Amino acid sequence: MADMRFRIWFGDRAASADELARVEQIEVTQEMDAFWEAHVRMALCLDERGTWQHWPGDTATPFSRVRVELDLGNGRFVPLIDGPLAGVDAGLDAQPGRSTATMVVRDDSAFLDRDEEAEKPFENKSDSEVAATLFERFSQVIGETRIPPTQGTPATTTRRGTVLTFLRRLARHNDRHAYVLPAEQQGGKSIGCFLPDPGDPGDAADLPALVMIGIERNLADAEITEDPRGPERTRARVLRVNDQGVTSFETSAQDLGLMRDLPAQPADLTPRRLLHPADNHREDPSAAVTGQARRRGYVYTLRSRVVPGCYGAVLTPYRKVRVDAGATPYSGDYLITRVVHRITPSLYTQELEAKTDSTSTVSGAAVAEALGGGLSVSVSASVGIF
Repeated sequence: MADMRFRIWFGDRAASADELARVEQIEVTQEMDAFWEAHVRMALCLDERGTWQHWPGDTATPFSRVRVELDLGNGRFVPLIDGPLAGVDAGLDAQPGRSTATMVVRDDSAFLDRDEEAEKPFENKSDSEVAATLFERFSQVIGETRIPPTQGTPATTTRRGTVLTFLRRLARHNDRHAYVLPAEQQGGKSIGCFLPDPGDPGDAADLPALVMIGIERNLADAEITEDPRGPERTRARVLRVNDQGVTSFETSAQDLGLMRDLPAQPADLTPRRLLHPADNHREDPSAAVTGQARRRGYVYTLRSRVVPGCYGAVLTPYRKVRVDAGATPYSGDYLITRVVHRITPSLYTQELEAKTDSTSTVSGAAVAEALGGGLSVSVSASVGIF
């Protein structure tokens, strides 16, 4: 694999070679349903008069734009984050070479989370139309939206709190996520998203597989845990105002379509639980019930890290990836929920968390042996792979 490169943009200006040489580490945390945040740590030093040199606050004002891009060696820079400077943290020391300044950068959803207010109702608008209206208010940073139409009858909706808090609540009621992605090209505006989890198994085809064993191994220190509460069959009953009738709905992750062959629990052992009261306030509870059932259905969580230099793609949340764990039930597609990118002048690493709602059929031995002298796999009582 060719050498990794990174670059930083301060507004429309690319960081100089001198500025890049002072970067000790960049850590970008990308997580579903949370702010994406970068910490860019740069070295400081004192001149002969005792004045700190190269303090980022001298050139980067609050909420000025910072963009971090990464090229794994294929000539294509991938944006990791693009958004406002949220602050500068100082790590000062009297000893030479130990002082640093860390720039804290957040994605453009930070602009949606500043002002709290109670807004007059959105009347006779679908939730997707409300989401589009709110994203359009931030056209200075959001230039494109990805908002498929939502199902259900348009309702009257009142916003209270910040726009981001309201959008995430609205997304939760519709089995979706509200988030902002960086623009593909420098100088472009971010992308506002109001999207469900990717459902087509083919969505994982655009990322290389993560392999735990064998000569093509690119994944290390993998741990897979199972939620002891298991999945659930979610149900709700709502009294209709117009005719005093009752609308009821129930579903489970198995009804919605599993990512693998086998459910986490047999249908007769799946507990039945009620939709949370905070989400059970609409005449048609089907979308909220579906959302809770899907969230509770992701009972398997993978935590691992990519072997440096052995994986040719940049992982990001809201995407699926294939994980090959040998002849174990844990091989199959996973939905990426969290990625931590760490960049130094000499090394790039990725740590990830991902989840799935089911297991794969295993033929033959329950434990796979390493292929070609690779890593051996065993399954402990706590379902850890090491």
